[in-house]
Amino acid sequence: MSERKILAGTYTDTGSRGIYSFAMKNGVLSVPQVFAEVGSPKYIDVSSGLTASIEKSRGAGGAAIYDETGHLLAERAWEATTSCWIGWHDQNVYTANYHTGFVSRLKYADGELKVEKTVDIHDNAGCHQVLFHKDQILVPCLFMDRIMIFDTDLNFLGFISFPSGTGPRHGVFSEDGTVLYLVSELSNELFVLDTEDWGVRSVLPVLADGRTNIRGTAAVRLCEEKKKLYVSTRGADVISVIDLEKMKNVQEVYSGGKSPRDFILCDGYLITGNRYSDSVVSFELKEDGLVGSEISRITIPQPVSLKVLK
Repeated sequence: MSERKILAGTYTDTGSRGIYSFAMKNGVLSVPQVFAEVGSPKYIDVSSGLTASIEKSRGAGGAAIYDETGHLLAERAWEATTSCWIGWHDQNVYTANYHTGFVSRLKYADGELKVEKTVDIHDNAGCHQVLFHKDQILVPCLFMDRIMIFDTDLNFLGFISFPSGTGPRHGVFSEDGTVLYLVSELSNELFVLDTEDWGVRSVLPVLADGRTNIRGTAAVRLCEEKKKLYVSTRGADVISVIDLEKMKNVQEVYSGGKSPRDFILCDGYLITGNRYSDSVVSFELKEDGLVGSEISRITIPQPVSLKVLK
């Protein structure tokens, strides 16, 4: 199996220098190196070899673009506080700001990063992600218990409501785009939505014993080949495995550290970033999609976002 290069975004308030890179081959992780020195790159995304990162520079929140070697290509600061999420879509960069409730679209072209439009959803809305579905843009807003819906020019279209105290956080679409799997940070649940009418098909606690309202559910990843959904919960330091045919939690495993805010699936392995134990840990994924034994671990300060660079 070929070697992969993986990036880790971090918080930089306790010794981290920014974005780190490491290699993975057969599940074994290499000694990490500094990829780019940047303040508070707590979320990153990769597209066509370009890395978009949240950044804090000179007291302002913004975004930056790096090439495959970690060389800074462009940056822009425009917010009082840093966003919590950034992502590429159709050669644009989108950000979601948890504190201010701002969602922004930026354009990277000709070596410049420009803010094209910013939408003010609501102060302290808890905007956590931007999802793209056909000609619609969806923004889960944790403190509003809603997903706000916009068109591609960020004009408001409507919203999807959830029960009070749910805290919608992150979602992922099925490959055919007919289903949205959304996890809630506050109620620790999985919501399965039909994208035709955004109706909720089913609701399932993500924790094995059915516990809810312990807070901290974070990232969600889908492996349709094995018909499994994987969910991290920071408050319990676990990864849950959901069988999508049975619609039940079939496994719950220790994430290898404290506060697994993010994790990825790569070449038959699951790799977690555990913020409060400064660890990145790889696990084998078995043929049936269940999580196997720990393979390797490395130390990175406060890892909170993982992406495969190449």
